Amino acid sequence: MPASVRALLMINVGIYLVDFLTHGTLLTPWLELNQRAVLSDHQVWRVFTYMFVHSTFSFTHTLFNMLMLWMFGVPVAREMGEAGFLRLYLLSGLFAGACSLVFYGFTGNPVSIVGASGAIFALMVAFARFFPDQQMLMFFIFPVPVRYAVIIIGAIELLLIGAADNIAHIAHLGGAAFGWAYLQWFWAPSRGGFLAQWKQRRNRNRWEKAMRDGQKLREAMDEIDPILRKIGTQGIESLTRAERKQLDQVSEMKKKLHGGDLPISEYYKNR
Repeated sequence: MPASVRALLMINVGIYLVDFLTHGTLLTPWLELNQRAVLSDHQVWRVFTYMFVHSTFSFTHTLFNMLMLWMFGVPVAREMGEAGFLRLYLLSGLFAGACSLVFYGFTGNPVSIVGASGAIFALMVAFARFFPDQQMLMFFIFPVPVRYAVIIIGAIELLLIGAADNIAHIAHLGGAAFGWAYLQWFWAPSRGGFLAQWKQRRNRNRWEKAMRDGQKLREAMDEIDPILRKIGTQGIESLTRAERKQLDQVSEMKKKLHGGDLPISEYYKNR
């Protein structure tokens, strides 16, 4: 088992056991995502720590989430590497918490949220990306390719957003959405990731512009060949106003391409 997955399992189970033995009075009050505590008391750490806390009233909540973390987390960590996996997991959980904070604040529903489900849904999306044809038992009965199973589960979560079932569906959807966006735009090992792709596009655009400017300069240099020959035989004082203007325009083009002021000898280079 990857060390990152093992560490997350140990942290979640350890916090659950401490809370279970203290009847949820020791850690949960300080770690759960409580809207009033975050907005009024500025306890912003809760948007992050809530994902490591689970309800002591439902052992199946912890068991199911840890089972999903193991089932999806191990193959995803092997595909992404431990650092990439941890970034996906933690950032997805953070985004899911922020979505819940905004949603329940907007709807005036001051609930407290616990659980790793937001991050788990991001892992499920990642698993569907890496192993789209892997069979998954929907409702433990119907075998469905995981890429379709994730879509079906997401649609169900969307339909249940307003349900009074004590489940943070918006956190699930937020984690899944962030997981998809992260994998789509910020994680691409074959291309070096989002930042490397942006740098490559920027460099390619600069190179293409330099090529276009160079072509325009070559065409302009062909047009001023007669002027250069006239300077060579009669001197620069023999140029008309129009010829000087044309020469100045080419001078500006060369300065933009090469930088600095150019002596007349530069016009003869590469001719």
